[in-house]
Amino acid sequence: MNKNNETTGLDLTVPARLLTRSEAAQYLRRSTGTLANWAAKRKGPVYYRQEDGAVVYAVEDLAEWLALQRVLPVVA
Repeated sequence: MNKNNETTGLDLTVPARLLTRSEAAQYLRRSTGTLANWAAKRKGPVYYRQEDGAVVYAVEDLAEWLALQRVLPVVA
């Protein structure tokens, strides 16, 4: 279900695929501790905290965040 909530303006798009923190860490080639530290500092990729406290990441959010980390070379 892909809808925008007109009352709050929130995007209620359901991600196609969710990864655990461990899977997300493998995807980004970082440790789970790094992802936990980033989350605590409100850095890094967007994540979802579920009712039971589990943290999951949408693959598309990881890909978007990674693309934003791209550094272009300086042309001399």
